[in-house]
Parts: sequence; structure tokens; C-alpha cells
Amino acid sequence: MAVQALPRKITYEEWLQMPETNQPCEIIDGEIRMSPAPNVMHQRLVRRLLLLLEKFVPEDKGELLPSPVDVIVSRSPFKTRQPDIMVVLFRESGWQNLQAVLEAPSGEVVPDLVVEVLSPSERRQSVEEKIEDYRRIGVREFWLVSPEAETVEVLRLGEAGIERIGLYGRGDIVRSELLPECQIDTNRLFA
Repeated sequence: MAVQALPRKITYEEWLQMPETNQPCEIIDGEIRMSPAPNVMHQRLVRRLLLLLEKFVPEDKGELLPSPVDVIVSRSPFKTRQPDIMVVLFRESGWQNLQAVLEAPSGEVVPDLVVEVLSPSERRQSVEEKIEDYRRIGVREFWLVSPEAETVEVLRLGEAGIERIGLYGRGDIVRSELLPECQIDTNRLFA
């Protein structure tokens, strides 16, 4: 994903005053980095994952949200991320119910699980930076989906660091520690 930084840095307070947008963008050290809309393959995988994950995140247990939803990483320097999919589990994450999530200030909901679908031009370093940002704010599980390799890498994020739970390719069943009943057939995902 080609990302363009806009010239002026913004603060958290200025960000709060900005109008809502559906344009994919993240703020890194106060710089707004806008990117073009994802390609069709990317969005197809996001949609399929949402549909496949839906039965493992019932509405009374959590919330499953597609991008764009801002997640604040730090206020100074100001930094946000927009995961392709985020899962917030009630009770587990400290959010008691959907109403608490809906009433939370913009960007303040920290997901339990984040899914990122790689874009063709995305560099490994930028992905590693995202993973570390999510780990630092308390995201507990990260899925990295590669359309090109047709793989799903599941990582455990914690205070001790980052640990691979599994790497799933064609013919495998993706499993999650946070969603114990979760079983996603990669053949259905990458079909």
C-alpha cells in the first residue's frame, strides 16, 4: 500500500476536531498517512474473514468491526492505527458490553484481536512496527493474512514479547487462543 504523508503534523486535540472519514489513514508521529483504497482481493479477504469469524464472536460476547476504526497507540507523539478487522471481547478486555464500547471516546477501544491483510506493496518493517504498536497497547492476538502466500500467521502478543501460535496455509484450520471454538478452513478463506 503506497502511503502518502501530509505535510503538517497534528495533535491528539486537533484529531478530535477532524471530521469522520472512510479514507484509509493512520497517524504516525503526528503525520497523517493516507493510502489508496485497498484492492479487490484485499477487501474480498476482509469480507470473508468477517463472515467466517462472525459465528465465533456472538453479539453478547464481543464485537467484530471492519476498518476504518481508529485505535490510538499514543497521544504524544500522536499515533493511530486502523486494523483491517478488530475484535473486542466483552469481559475479557474490560469492556462490559456493547453499550460500553459504543459510548467509548473515539479511538479509545483497544481490541483483543487484530487482523491485518497484507497489501502488495507493504514492507515487512511496517508490519513489524504495527505488530509492536498493537502489543504495546494491550492487543493480545494478531493475525497476519498474506493473499500472495495464502497464509494466516497467528501471533500471541504480550508483555514478554511476540510469539507465533501458528502459521496456516492451504488445507489448514486456523485456530485462535482468544476464540477457542474458532476453526477457519483456509481453503474457504482463499477460495
